[in-house]
Amino acid sequence: MRNSARGLAGVACAGSLVLVMAGCGGDSGGGSESGSGSGSASDGGRGAAPAGVVTKAKAAKLVDRYEKVNSQANEKSDPKLLSTVEGGAVFEQSKATYKMQKNWSRKEITEYREPFVYVDREYYIPRKGTADWFAVVAHSKNPGKRKGEFPGILIMEKQSDGDWKLVAGSYSETKWMPKFAKDKDGFAVPVSDPAKKTGPMAPEKLSDGLVELYTSQGSTASTGFADSETVTSVRAIPKEQNRLLSPHGEAKFSRGEPTHEEVHALKTADGGLLSVFSTEIREHDRGTSAIASVNPSDSMQVYLGSASAMPSFFVDWLHQTSAYIPPKTGKVRLLGTEYDMTDAKPGAGMNGDMPGTNT
Repeated sequence: MRNSARGLAGVACAGSLVLVMAGCGGDSGGGSESGSGSGSASDGGRGAAPAGVVTKAKAAKLVDRYEKVNSQANEKSDPKLLSTVEGGAVFEQSKATYKMQKNWSRKEITEYREPFVYVDREYYIPRKGTADWFAVVAHSKNPGKRKGEFPGILIMEKQSDGDWKLVAGSYSETKWMPKFAKDKDGFAVPVSDPAKKTGPMAPEKLSDGLVELYTSQGSTASTGFADSETVTSVRAIPKEQNRLLSPHGEAKFSRGEPTHEEVHALKTADGGLLSVFSTEIREHDRGTSAIASVNPSDSMQVYLGSASAMPSFFVDWLHQTSAYIPPKTGKVRLLGTEYDMTDAKPGAGMNGDMPGTNT
């Protein structure tokens, strides 16, 4: 995962495509989990002491290990090494970032490879048997520099082989973070059914709202989200793309293949919840006249292996977003989002159909 200084929404524009006739543009370990968690050491003598999915000491060691391996992998842009401590959406974004370094300046690469650690860590560990993951709220910090201004919420999840990996994470756009609920023994309380509605929205529906920020240019109220910096930045993407493609082209957005879509959520002390969720977005850029072709951006060329103009392209984006859902009425608050281009393909045929489809 990247340092928060390089990770907030807006680090990449949505492809920066233009028509050929208008010129070209572009983006420049495992082990035993037994032992008590953060709760009481006893349950009144009625059996074993209550335990978390990991102990706090174990959680700290896992984050320490992640910091070390992440820095080593970033130094060499080594996805194989990184895969030993990352999985899910986090790993997909990291791989995409490594690919994009082909277009970066030496200065940008050097800055990215600076090691960083997580400070002011707060661990939120569910009771054993209620989840297979835990959360950490922390600030990133480069040696010799000030810590990041805004916190990130990170999700560490147990894998099928018993190892633990960072699978989700999102830095906030604000210093505010809700107070998390705890059970009688001090354990964090995970949301067991993300399809169940809490207040105005179920965690499972958060991705639908994010997709709607791309697909609907109407009122933000229709998404269920309150106005925020994150909402504004996402709303701007389709507007900018269509501005670049106008007047002989257009960009349309839809939900992408849900390959890495996951939802993790913890209950908050006020009865609401805090969720980290991933969302796949697919962008379709196409010329709308017979003489128009789309010129791929530098970022798209990393996946295409070519700078050739085509009638259309499909571009995949992966978002990781954190959101607070209030307990009763009100609007959902997006705390922050990060997104990366994860693929690009030319459309098939003059109509620009997605490769591999018959439509």
